[in-house]
Amino acid sequence: MLSRATDAVANRLDRRSFLSRSALVASALVTAPADILLRPTSAYAAICTCQGQGCACGSLCCDGYTEFCCAIYGANACPAGSLTGGWWKADGSSFCGGAARYYMDCHKPCGGCSCGGSGLCSGGCNGTACGCGRGRCDHRKAGCTSFRYGNCNNHIACIGPIQCRVVTCTAPWKIEPSCSSSAVRTDNNTRAHDRPCLHPPPTPIIYPVAGDWNGDGTQGIGFLDARLGRWSLRQTITTGTLGPITFGRQAGDLPVVGDWNGNGQDTIGIVRDAMWYLCDNLSATIHHSFRFGAPTDIPVVGDWNGNGADSIGVFRGASWYLSEGIGAAPAVDHDFRFGASTDVPVVGDWNGDGRDTVGVFRRGTWYLKNSLSGGDPDLTIAYGQAGDIPVVGDWFGLGADSIGVYRRSEGKWYLRRSVTNAQSTQVVYGQPWPPR
Repeated sequence: MLSRATDAVANRLDRRSFLSRSALVASALVTAPADILLRPTSAYAAICTCQGQGCACGSLCCDGYTEFCCAIYGANACPAGSLTGGWWKADGSSFCGGAARYYMDCHKPCGGCSCGGSGLCSGGCNGTACGCGRGRCDHRKAGCTSFRYGNCNNHIACIGPIQCRVVTCTAPWKIEPSCSSSAVRTDNNTRAHDRPCLHPPPTPIIYPVAGDWNGDGTQGIGFLDARLGRWSLRQTITTGTLGPITFGRQAGDLPVVGDWNGNGQDTIGIVRDAMWYLCDNLSATIHHSFRFGAPTDIPVVGDWNGNGADSIGVFRGASWYLSEGIGAAPAVDHDFRFGASTDVPVVGDWNGDGRDTVGVFRRGTWYLKNSLSGGDPDLTIAYGQAGDIPVVGDWFGLGADSIGVYRRSEGKWYLRRSVTNAQSTQVVYGQPWPPR
């Protein structure tokens, strides 16, 4: 068969093409002789196994690339317990306005497994299963590729196969500080790779907030609709309507809530391009204005020193910069790293000592500190799910803050009684989005 094939194609194929095709046919004859001889099929299809699943070889599971994290885990971020092992880019992406699009590989660490000289451990060693994403042929593979570009987290010498990948129009080193900007890899074959989950429907710019609006020692809840600059507040988690108050309606305005003057009552404020505008009452009257942080920072508020008044801070790429004042030029009094750049920062008095400390919310898990420092969390609590918006407050007047989430898809608040008491209360307040 090979001899006749040689005569037939010798004048039409170059040497490399012929050798590749004849080797493929020979492999197919050895591994699947019945298929290749008795049924009309290609040699490639005869030996294609697609991660051991019964998928047609034109399926996404068989194209050699790894699935996007959002298609498997629901969020365009590395899943909990994984890390970024490297990145590459595709130039001229229509998804990024003609600029480069960046792909970041997520790996699980190897733990106690050995890597030898390769720096890569097996998926069986660190619990990374290999197969089509979610077990479906129309998903690219996951946990199968043992490869690392090695331009992120190079201090971690031993990692497992690629679990999934994250895509962004922002350069990786601006998202993950451990990534290098110098070791550039390019694969334009991935330029058109996409998933609907990378383009969620537009959502209204509505932010849930919580605060002790009347100074009674318990937190109420509310919203800022940034499209209208309208604050709608509840005295408690279930009753007592306050407002509406019109304050802040420019694109990008972010709400902050705190007791700025130490009178025991929380009021409102907004942060706009690193400018803070704070009100000492529930009105649109600005009593404090100053610049602190950078326009891309996430603002945070807390009583860092226990003096009864709230001050300010920002979360920037897993770094916290906190000030104990709200004067004309606030200084950075606390500077440390805790969490990851994709986390949502949270602040609360978790142990009731009168001082607020920090934490992060990561796809349904809370990591909380009882001090203004980095290191390991003092509390780890599973509460909520990926996509929830975290909220913090003393919902029942117990003297310490607890945790909660607002689930926009349901228009519901899920509020836990305390960080040590798992009893939970559900409150319907707000309109589900997208509309049902």
